[in-house]
Amino acid sequence: MARDAGLRSLSLRETRVARLVAQGLSDEQVAEHLGIGVMDVSTEMAEVLRKLGLRSRTELAFFAAERDDKGERGRQGS
Repeated sequence: MARDAGLRSLSLRETRVARLVAQGLSDEQVAEHLGIGVMDVSTEMAEVLRKLGLRSRTELAFFAAERDDKGERGRQGS
């Protein structure tokens, strides 16, 4: 899947930003949590969305939730 390749291409900071945004944090909250600037968060989010082929923070949240659901089912079935 193209998004799986996109996930593998995310940097550690992009991954951290994406996880926090998917949890519903604002750019300001993410910046404070990670100790980076708000503009850095915006830049990282633009890259995350581009790499994953998503158009919005909402799509990112749905994408993350779907991945969590699949992971939960996989662990329960083990």
